Amino acid sequence: MHRNARPVRLIDLLDRETADLHREVDNELLASPVSPREYQRYLARTYGFVAPIERSITTTPAIERYADLRRFSKEELLRRDLLALHYTTHQIDQLPQCSVPLFDTPADALGWAFFIERSTLSHPAVFRHLASCIPGEVAFASSYLKCYVGSIGEMWRGFSESLDMLASEVEAARQQVIEAARTAFRFHQRWRSQCVSDRASTSGVLRLSRIAADDDVVS
Repeated sequence: MHRNARPVRLIDLLDRETADLHREVDNELLASPVSPREYQRYLARTYGFVAPIERSITTTPAIERYADLRRFSKEELLRRDLLALHYTTHQIDQLPQCSVPLFDTPADALGWAFFIERSTLSHPAVFRHLASCIPGEVAFASSYLKCYVGSIGEMWRGFSESLDMLASEVEAARQQVIEAARTAFRFHQRWRSQCVSDRASTSGVLRLSRIAADDDVVS
């Protein structure tokens, strides 16, 4: 390496080291037309994954040294969207949630946070796609997709700086963050597969769709 070459930023290394796991996440809502019921299921599924991750992140020892914890409040935005689609607070509380580990270090927490923060980069494209498919529903239930509206680049740079600060202070952090991020993507793969599988069974439909025994709830 040339002596003046800049080291690879951790955010870029993370993107490269998880590239083989991106496809399913990136195409989740963009691959085909989306119905109101499919969007409803997506929000419920995302809530069940994001909410426990955010709780683990915000309770990680010393995490506030490296990240503004206010960014980890997307659970409330997802709840707002679900309420807009006629869920009740009780029904949201009954939705299944992924079993996420507690994080011992900021490196673990930020590795998992990478999954959530990276997904926000596609939110504008997802919103535009949904607006063409289900304009009525997305007009009133898109708080989560608009979480960083007007400031996506700024928020992404801020997250990158958090990673750089951690990497500069903790020698083993880079590899630990990468491993945690890959674990988060694998957890999401299993979570999404389980949700789809459960929906195909009677018990799964009851568990994942407590808000409605039929599709009329979104009409």
